[in-house]
Amino acid sequence: MMRKWLLGLVICGLMVWLAGCGHVGKEPGPRQEPAVQQNREPLTGLPTKNRDPMILMVMINNHHQARPQTGLGRADWVYEILAEGEITRFAAFYHSETSGVVGPVRSVREYYLDLAKGLHAVVAHAGGATNAMETIKQEGLHHLDGIHEDSRYFWRVGFRKPPHNLYTDLSKLVQGARSKGYHTAPLHLPLTFSAHGATDSGKPAEQIHIVYHRLYSCGYAYDSGQQAYVRFTQGEKQVDRESGQPLTMQNVLVIRAKHHIFDSAGHREVDLSGSGDGYLFQKGKAIPIRWENRSGVIVPTVHGKIVSLVPGKTWVNVIPENGKVTFQ
Repeated sequence: MMRKWLLGLVICGLMVWLAGCGHVGKEPGPRQEPAVQQNREPLTGLPTKNRDPMILMVMINNHHQARPQTGLGRADWVYEILAEGEITRFAAFYHSETSGVVGPVRSVREYYLDLAKGLHAVVAHAGGATNAMETIKQEGLHHLDGIHEDSRYFWRVGFRKPPHNLYTDLSKLVQGARSKGYHTAPLHLPLTFSAHGATDSGKPAEQIHIVYHRLYSCGYAYDSGQQAYVRFTQGEKQVDRESGQPLTMQNVLVIRAKHHIFDSAGHREVDLSGSGDGYLFQKGKAIPIRWENRSGVIVPTVHGKIVSLVPGKTWVNVIPENGKVTFQ
């Protein structure tokens, strides 16, 4: 009897030990993940500032008459893609910062809407190309149009000429979105963050030069003191107009995508639905990656596995297939 009792006690203890050690040698189980995500910003991986799930995507002008812009430094993610005339335009995504002036605001294109859908973002824009406006209407996308029905949430400034003088405030955009009944469910994005990122396999990349077109280039320089990249446009350090501070970010993602001009005005189609080659730059290093569109979100992958971003801001440069990127 005593032997059976001892055997039962040993078996029970073994079962408890196995239950507690079931994840040894594996990544943390799903029970631990929600607690981490709930306390982190979905786009930066930093401690949560804003528990409201709403994300704003603001179309920001990058014409030379629109520089320096205001508020790009507040964005969690910024995409830079060619528009017409070989000039890029920014799609700036805001979540952790919900107040402050941003602009100049410019019109939207359909491929930017593809990015907004993946993040369920409210799009702030100044009109748009015909196909983009049709998509907004047909799909009922959440948006605030600064030159039509939602102009009360935007204003014109006197120190710039139209169309480079339309501005807004993030707090006004949140107010406008709420007044239109826009609500967003909590996000579960396919992004991962870690302090070291993916730099174990990287090559030195403290200077980055990107050519979109023979008439336009940009770049980044790594500042080891700030542990961030500093942005340059056409060879000049890009700063915020209001603060004068340089624009910095922890991650720079450069990806190649198919571009196609489909009309005489120079409007483009940009294919962001599939995958392609690129580089992820972080901590002064370059990591060759494949980008993939997963659930509407562009993510960097290596051997099919999503690689980690360094907690902080991310800028994504979407270049044509014949665009150039060099680093050293």
